[in-house]
Amino acid sequence: MKQEIAQSDLLPSLITLVTKLVEQNSVLIEQSSEKEKIILRLLDQHDEILSELIEQEDGDEQPRSTFLDG
Repeated sequence: MKQEIAQSDLLPSLITLVTKLVEQNSVLIEQSSEKEKIILRLLDQHDEILSELIEQEDGDEQPRSTFLDG
């Protein structure tokens, strides 16, 4: 009987703690999603820059001498 009373007294505290945990978890998931979006955006920008550099190099196709050519 005493144990049942103690458990019922703890239940509201447990519910409060679990609620806070779920809220914090939701915030972390949202932050992770935002970070993922930023990373994907940066990867897209990186790909665009690489493509532009490749196009520039293809347009500059001129024989270049290197110091090894003598």
